[in-house]
Amino acid sequence: MRTYTYNLMATNGLMTGMGGTYAGKGYTVTGVKAKAVKRAKNVALFLVAPFIGLAYLIAFPIVGLALLAWTAAKAVLNNAKARPLALALAAPFIGLAFVTVGPIAGLGALAWIGAKAALKR
Repeated sequence: MRTYTYNLMATNGLMTGMGGTYAGKGYTVTGVKAKAVKRAKNVALFLVAPFIGLAYLIAFPIVGLALLAWTAAKAVLNNAKARPLALALAAPFIGLAFVTVGPIAGLGALAWIGAKAALKR
């Protein structure tokens, strides 16, 4: 094995040397324990893989529809005739967002100012 490759593997926490030394972040395991650690990681990934796939399966349609809506909104807002209608249709949703987020942001600001005043004493 070339020195460069060996050093690269050692710094990245890969299996190094013929003795089976596993040098991960913050720990070093040798021999049979290194194989057990690697096997445990593989088993954990095997068990979690369906849930990762499910997350992707659920997220892709949502992300796709959001991108489609974003592209359509940009196209409509560039059209001079459709812009007022689009803004009129979006106004209730923008107002709902402000009504929902406003009190939460106000309570956060009030807590921030109160904490600053309490810590000054």
